[in-house]
Amino acid sequence: METTEEIITFLILYFQSRNIQNWNYVGYKQIKNLITYITGIKDIDQIRNIFEKMIKAGWFIKRRTGSKTDYRFVYSLEAS
Repeated sequence: METTEEIITFLILYFQSRNIQNWNYVGYKQIKNLITYITGIKDIDQIRNIFEKMIKAGWFIKRRTGSKTDYRFVYSLEAS
């Protein structure tokens, strides 16, 4: 079984190769569905934990519009 860090590293490489940053701001649901598709993980708590770690590491920009929260993937941490 892979560690959370290995999964995050793989997700970052996948997101970069698929140019996810070009999606601009999307909701958590789209990102959650993509993580589920890529990793095969169905546990919602584990997916949320992975996503929160990616946010804390700076891989996503968070934007609030009213009661809605959107996220945008950052392609490279050096550029931010």
